[in-house]
Amino acid sequence: MPLYEFDKKQPQISSHTFIHPEAVIIGDVLIGEHCFIGPGAVIRADFGPVVLGDGVSLQDNAVIHVSPDSRVLIEDDVVIGHAALLHDVHIGPRCIIGMGAILMFNVMCEAGSIIGAGSVVTRDTRVPAGRIASGNPAKIVKTASPEQLETAVAGIRLYQELARTYLKTMKRIPDQV
Repeated sequence: MPLYEFDKKQPQISSHTFIHPEAVIIGDVLIGEHCFIGPGAVIRADFGPVVLGDGVSLQDNAVIHVSPDSRVLIEDDVVIGHAALLHDVHIGPRCIIGMGAILMFNVMCEAGSIIGAGSVVTRDTRVPAGRIASGNPAKIVKTASPEQLETAVAGIRLYQELARTYLKTMKRIPDQV
């Protein structure tokens, strides 16, 4: 997997986390236990730190970046969907960020919030705990139902188990001529 030191800062990654060989992780990155970092994902911590808590799933082609004098904090048990883009954000525990969502500078998603697929969450937006935001620009559309929260937790657990399975079973197949 491409891990890069940048400006004397190296990624620190738990040995219980799966990083796909085609993901790219640069600089001041800290990744917790039982995370899944999918193919094509990029975490670029060249201007400031990026911290991923335990049990985070950063799916295929998702991108995380940080501006100068800022940071990204993603707390425990978060799913970040395929091709999502996060910049200078704070994501609380048990959040779901939908596929293709864009979260701009200084967005805060409180615990258990859900961002709809394809949504654009504009600068300085705060998504309250347990609420769903959707659209472009994203607006709070409703409170997550107990069923939606249960589904979110099931998805979180599914990717944590997938990370364990990848660590145990994924093997590169030699090139065929």
